[in-house]
Amino acid sequence: MASTNKPPPCQWRWDWFHAKKTTSVAWARRNCVGAGSDNPDNHQAMHRRVLQDEKVSAHIIIGELHQLLYDAGEITGMTYFCKVTQQTLACINNKDIRLAWVQDGGAANMQRLAWMFYFYGSEIHKLGRSCLTHGE
Repeated sequence: MASTNKPPPCQWRWDWFHAKKTTSVAWARRNCVGAGSDNPDNHQAMHRRVLQDEKVSAHIIIGELHQLLYDAGEITGMTYFCKVTQQTLACINNKDIRLAWVQDGGAANMQRLAWMFYFYGSEIHKLGRSCLTHGE
């Protein structure tokens, strides 16, 4: 039985990835390991993949923030007056919440905003931090 000692396929070093710094093909070249790690095509492919993953992550985060604001508006019962329909509508996004604050800066809305951003946001953040599985 013949053994094949092929090096592992080209891959990037996930433990060298810094999410807050920009990436480049030169960065990919430095952090590419395995067979074919000296191939420029692999560097470009890896860089494209990192940029794609970054975009997907950004969409997930934005979607979760919109859901957080929607839930907070629903829980607090925050409303605004729509000039187009002439009706009082529930706040479902950040623009609606801002409009409700501009239209009514009273104590009740201030309490709602304080609850949304100080209590609800911090509690959701704590809950999210307690469930971390990677990058703690």
